[in-house]
Amino acid sequence: MKIKKGDTVKILYGKERGKRGSVVAVDVKKEKVVVEGLNLYKRHLKGDGRNRTSEIVTIEKPFPVSKVMLVCPVCGKPTRVSLKKDNEKIIRVCKKCGKDMVEKTKSSEKKQKTTKKENSKETKSKTKKE
Repeated sequence: MKIKKGDTVKILYGKERGKRGSVVAVDVKKEKVVVEGLNLYKRHLKGDGRNRTSEIVTIEKPFPVSKVMLVCPVCGKPTRVSLKKDNEKIIRVCKKCGKDMVEKTKSSEKKQKTTKKENSKETKSKTKKE
């Protein structure tokens, strides 16, 4: 499946048609996707009279994967995706703009922050020596 958790998708048809949201969960076996804030339904829960109270809960129901289209983070358009293999790593490529869809992970952000700190320390030490 080419849609992953955290991706932005656009709903193609149905009552939520045209809306965008981020993917919360992906079920590969059933080919369904749960989108944040969309396809909301009310669920009535009956209390047992002792511990649990009766309440109405709002839940997000899953969409079929065929009903959603991935939105490219680079160009911002809904697009199909091709896969490219690069050094045993599979990269998703946007069909409209042709650029790689690289996910921002926490580890890559930490690496960037540490390199910035190290670079600033090096420049300060160089200025002190001069």
